[in-house]
Amino acid sequence: MKKLFWILCVLWTAIQATLAETPAPKPAASATHGFSAFGDLKYPEDFTHFEYTNPDAPNGGSLRLGNMGTFDSLNLYIVKGLPPALMGLTTANLLEEAYDRPGESYGYAAESVEVAPDNSSVIFRLNPKAKFSNGDPVTADDVIWIFETLRTKGVPMYRTYYKNISKVEKLDDKTIKFSFNTTTNRELPGILGQLPILSKKYYETHPFDETSLKAGPSSGPYEVDSASPGHSFVIKRVKDWWGKDLPSQKGRHNFDKIRSDYYLESNALFEGFKAGQYDLRQENSAKNWATAYTFPAFQKGFVKKEELKHSLSAGTVGLIFNARRPPFSDINVRKAMTLLFDFPWINKHLFYGLYNRNLSYYPNSDYEAKGPPSEGEKAILLPFQDKLAPEILTQSFTLPAPQSEADNRDLQEQAQNLLKEAGYEIKDSVMVNTKTGKPLTFEILIFDKALEKIMLNFALSVKRLGIEVKVRNLDTAAYQLRVDNLDFDMIYSGIGQSPSLGNEQRDYFGSERVDTPGTRNLFGIKNPVVDQLIEQLINATTFETLTNTAKALDRVLLWNYYMIPSWHNDSIRVAYWDRFSRPKVIPKYHGLDISSWWFDREKDAKLKQQPAGKMPTSEAKTSFLDKIRSWFPW
Repeated sequence: MKKLFWILCVLWTAIQATLAETPAPKPAASATHGFSAFGDLKYPEDFTHFEYTNPDAPNGGSLRLGNMGTFDSLNLYIVKGLPPALMGLTTANLLEEAYDRPGESYGYAAESVEVAPDNSSVIFRLNPKAKFSNGDPVTADDVIWIFETLRTKGVPMYRTYYKNISKVEKLDDKTIKFSFNTTTNRELPGILGQLPILSKKYYETHPFDETSLKAGPSSGPYEVDSASPGHSFVIKRVKDWWGKDLPSQKGRHNFDKIRSDYYLESNALFEGFKAGQYDLRQENSAKNWATAYTFPAFQKGFVKKEELKHSLSAGTVGLIFNARRPPFSDINVRKAMTLLFDFPWINKHLFYGLYNRNLSYYPNSDYEAKGPPSEGEKAILLPFQDKLAPEILTQSFTLPAPQSEADNRDLQEQAQNLLKEAGYEIKDSVMVNTKTGKPLTFEILIFDKALEKIMLNFALSVKRLGIEVKVRNLDTAAYQLRVDNLDFDMIYSGIGQSPSLGNEQRDYFGSERVDTPGTRNLFGIKNPVVDQLIEQLINATTFETLTNTAKALDRVLLWNYYMIPSWHNDSIRVAYWDRFSRPKVIPKYHGLDISSWWFDREKDAKLKQQPAGKMPTSEAKTSFLDKIRSWFPW
């Protein structure tokens, strides 16, 4: 009996040991209709449409737009070529971003998303209705092919964007699994949700990495109708488009056709709008907004203008220094030039007082660093204290705001002292390098004549210290070629910023691909503190941590003077011929969501009732000149 008792004890001990060594099963993942980087989804599984769309919006009519410059390719995803922005409407993504909640997206080409409980992977299940405009179904093979192609042949952004994706595998014809090499990158599922859907079958016989004016089958709401470089680009709505009734698409993409006409010069672009050659323009000229809307069509109410309020970041915009090469490789030179930019004068005399100065790389957003750093920001910055300017931990970042000639003279003296520290001195009224004797000169590249007065004013301020500045206005293609090849001293440019910052910051400000042609790190930033703050931002687990880290990053960028910050207002200025309607709700993080507007036949009829020959038609017609161009496409 005792022997049996001891046998049972030994068996029980063995069983307990085995159970202790067996890992507890992981919580099961569950598929959902969308993804949120922070917290719960706003829209429930049975939602029918976004709040900022009208599900009953009628389809039909056309929208005509105007653009500066030209295009020479229909491929959005490679460095080569200059594609039209409207090409983005020809592709569906796995998920559709919500414009009223940061970091949130919902089913599109993928009907569900399943994130592992430990955030080590994500599974997308494709919508069985998803298909290309030629009738081919969208499959897992298409998704895997475009993912691998983008990170090997696409613009450099994708290599940094997908840096934490370790593996992609096909579970079945409609299911794809992406595995991660980290569990702390909260937004990876959302990033993969932005993956565009292109046809693997088409690109098996067409090179992906070459420019082309031929487009493959569309997965999105529109397909290419015609493409005439330097003249026009037209897309038409796909007949019986598979995604039109999806909750994330309902009430959107309502125009039968969207046409974009190209102009070589900004004044001609505005005159084209006044003449009714296109329907809608986002007005970026403060002078036009303040003084130019006096033409008859506006006075009679045929043209409307509105300021649409939003909470979207104004973006990272300014005069960007190329810190890869002299003279702007020296922070003292960059700081001196910043002191010499007289924004108050420019705002008063050229902008009619309509703008606020940017004091952030994320102005008008939750991530803007304001005032001295908070305790949360200090905690993030303190480990880097020995690598930072001491002011970062104690002071607000400010920019000069001279109000008198005496103020300007004081700023010139400060700038001259900074240039002296950088190794320059004035000799015979010319600022020269004390070692080489070479004059300090640089070039500002622009592609819009409207910027010339601003840049020439800046050049005049700089010339007072004996520095020669050349303002070069290039056509769009030549400008883009030089920028892509990092061949510039200074440019006026910008980067749109997301309501939910994350992996894209690596491409904007990170060191990894700073010298790669086509990089979006235009500044030439190679700063280990910036790199580490970006990684902390990406790995933030709460919105509070994200905002504090972003503000800390903002301060480091500002105090290193990588650009002369630009200006903004908190609304989008838009003017349009009164033949459209739009939803009453404006999405918080997208002030001008044209995809939810629609052609209003009643309003268009009223315009057509005006005296013959006075009002433009709403339909894009082919002129005799258009026909001549089609005969001789070169």
